[in-house]
Amino acid sequence: MKMINFQLGWNLRSRFVDPFTVFFALVLTLAGIRGAYGLESEDLVLDNGLRVILVREPKAPVVMTQVWYRVGAVDEVDGKTGLAHMLEHMMFQGTREVAPGKYSRVIAQNGGEDNASTGWDYTNYWSKLPSAQLDLALRLEADRMRNLVLDAKKLESENLVVREERRMRTDSNPQGRFSERFRSFFFQDHPYGRPIIGWMKDIEGHTLKDLESWYRQYYSPDNAVIVIVGDVDFVQAKTLVRTYFGAFKPSGREWKARLPQSQEVIGNRRLVESDPAARAPVFSISWPAPSYTFGNFEDIYALDLLATVLGGGGSSRLYRHIVVEQQKAVSAQTQYGGSSLGVETFDVFADPRDGLSVAVLEQAVFEEVGALMETLVSDEELQRAKNGVLAERIYARDSIDHLAVMIGQMSVNGLDWRRLVDDYPKKIQEVTAQRIREVAMRYLSRDKAVVGILTP
Repeated sequence: MKMINFQLGWNLRSRFVDPFTVFFALVLTLAGIRGAYGLESEDLVLDNGLRVILVREPKAPVVMTQVWYRVGAVDEVDGKTGLAHMLEHMMFQGTREVAPGKYSRVIAQNGGEDNASTGWDYTNYWSKLPSAQLDLALRLEADRMRNLVLDAKKLESENLVVREERRMRTDSNPQGRFSERFRSFFFQDHPYGRPIIGWMKDIEGHTLKDLESWYRQYYSPDNAVIVIVGDVDFVQAKTLVRTYFGAFKPSGREWKARLPQSQEVIGNRRLVESDPAARAPVFSISWPAPSYTFGNFEDIYALDLLATVLGGGGSSRLYRHIVVEQQKAVSAQTQYGGSSLGVETFDVFADPRDGLSVAVLEQAVFEEVGALMETLVSDEELQRAKNGVLAERIYARDSIDHLAVMIGQMSVNGLDWRRLVDDYPKKIQEVTAQRIREVAMRYLSRDKAVVGILTP
């Protein structure tokens, strides 16, 4: 299958979404645009810099409210990793108005659900409630934007929770450990090489002062985007936003570039490790690739189709040739997104069949990638990929959750989501077989590849 990456990060209350492997087929799919999908949307920017995006989707009497902060793991420094994720946990530990742990109980008592996630580029808090409860959602979010109470005992408790989270999902998991090391190896000194949850020694060293400084520095209206999607009345929503957030003062900070000017990833490298605790071999190849805010974003459309042709499901080349015909792998898929604030990755993952050497599988994968550089994809293959990519986006259109995430992540990264979504179907249809060959040659050469291999 083609894997999708929306760069969702460590999710509150032990629900982990692996940012290296999940979720970005929603890229530019479905937005609040009358032109492409018939949705009505409106923007509002308060005097304090808070941006609000409203999208009406009245299929059900529910509303998704998300608050996105322009802060994530990339904003941390060495020795202080994991602060963004730790504060995400602490945001549920009480304010001057709401007792610790009460936030989620209040949401649930009113027929809703809530959660949060931390990525490299953002922190996101959300609740989904009956549309009549929009007032409640905004009141609670405004309260914790301004009135969070950071308590030493609560921090000690949550710190233990996060440490256990890390032990369970990474430190005690051979594949998890290797995935973390490989990402750090791939990005080297780039902030994307830091784990979102943080290194264990840094988590153990988090202090109340660290969290207070982080909260004061980044949790302000001029560093946030609110996205409200669902059965929402625009007039009422704007009134509520002004009521609860309008009096908040902006930070007064001059927001600087968050990533290093140079984002070069050195290719033609290998990370090969052996771990007796591993249940099976792990094999992957990653290449640096453009995102919507880094590099030539016009190449994204062809790369999206290339990912589908190469590893997007049962009709893809990797599956047909390597899994079915050659019997060299039990699974093989690609992953490509575009949602990152900086350099992206184009990835291939494959699991070798029992008894087959990883070297044989690696050669087979590189041969399939090389074939895309040598011979044009057929008209039938290209059209099938286009149909699949566009169908994914139309299907995802029915979820207000996905719609809000897509809009929020684009907006928090400074992108014009309406223009990008409007352009997407047209840009996909314009991609030619020659264009796919060109981007394969530009980005997926062996000398730019970084290979990861873990063996038992």
